[in-house]
Amino acid sequence: MDLPPTLLATTTFVLHKVGAGSRRTVTARLTGETGLSLWEFAVLATLADFGPAAQREIGGRLGLDPSDMVRLMDGLMDEGLTERDRDPADRRRYRISLTPAGRDALDRALDVIERVERETLAPLTADERKQLHELVAKVFTS
Repeated sequence: MDLPPTLLATTTFVLHKVGAGSRRTVTARLTGETGLSLWEFAVLATLADFGPAAQREIGGRLGLDPSDMVRLMDGLMDEGLTERDRDPADRRRYRISLTPAGRDALDRALDVIERVERETLAPLTADERKQLHELVAKVFTS
């Protein structure tokens, strides 16, 4: 690809290209090596980090439409990666929990993502990778 220097000098364009390429690679490798989609990985990570939660809460954290959440949760439950039970704090509500199989799938997915990031960011030193992450996270959370 022979991009014009003007585009290569545009940080947001370069970030987009790196992000889009990384996302394609992560998605393909996750699916191929774990059977998970990127959004299924995101749900498992959310449950691992925040604990059992209502489906609506998980979707809200990830910015997903409720109809998309239904499809995601049905698939994760069918695979035995999550389970739905009554919320002990409010018996009218259901909450979603990560199963041991879900934790194992998440661990495998994290390994895949770590390998993809290592390959994608290979031109950078460890300190540069850390700095890049800190800077991109700062922009993202601002």
